[in-house]
Amino acid sequence: MPPNPQSTGSCVAVVIPYFRNPVALQRCQEALKAQNIEAEVYIRDNSDDNILFTKAINEGLRQYAYNNVVQYILVLNQDAYMLADGLKKMIQAMQANPKVGIVIPVAIDANNQVTSFAALNAYPWGRSRGGQMQDVPKTPYCTYWANGACMLLRVSMIREIGLLDENMRFICSDADYSFTARSRGWDVMVEPGALVEHSLDASGHNTNTWLEEVKLNDQLYFARKWLSGDLFRSLSFEGKTLSEQFIRNEMSKTIEQLSLMRQLSSRIV
Repeated sequence: MPPNPQSTGSCVAVVIPYFRNPVALQRCQEALKAQNIEAEVYIRDNSDDNILFTKAINEGLRQYAYNNVVQYILVLNQDAYMLADGLKKMIQAMQANPKVGIVIPVAIDANNQVTSFAALNAYPWGRSRGGQMQDVPKTPYCTYWANGACMLLRVSMIREIGLLDENMRFICSDADYSFTARSRGWDVMVEPGALVEHSLDASGHNTNTWLEEVKLNDQLYFARKWLSGDLFRSLSFEGKTLSEQFIRNEMSKTIEQLSLMRQLSSRIV
């Protein structure tokens, strides 16, 4: 049956990339069902052929973005748990603002502390502003880039700007997509009435050498794609303070880390 969320008068699909955590996935799905919005859910199981985040999301987007039924697609991590009415409020923010192509919620941790309500530096690692709930604006507001753990995409925007850049396999593709959308005239908005509980561990540093190498390659590709001209400075939080010397230094660090990772990988093999 096609998705038909009668409570909002819109058609919604959900794309969830999944990897070997049934407990998290079950909780994610239960939180999604509690939204009381009928939505078709596409779960891309990466457990056997781990194609990572970006390709998994694009596989789901292809299922819905070109079928003339779905208006909005929610990208949702398996460890992102939406609180009551969050999806409805995100859809309403999208409907009220036709120039908005991406809507995200405010992120909190398991102790209800705000971990992200405003995007800051996108490079070299994505950084967001946290704080207390009283620090969060009361009405929807625009931000620089969206965290892909939970973001609602307008299908008409997807059709205009295309899918996520698969050259960034695990990280950076959400920030990249946000800047691409904004460079084409779309806005990225935060709906402060929508909350999602999400741990940042999945995209942070870990002991998986292969995955660390993937993330460093993603970071390097993002830098080479965006940081060579003035467009990023006009769109990013860093703006004109992002000096060429800083960029060179950070890219050099990344290249050095990649070299070390590859040496370590060859020893393990």
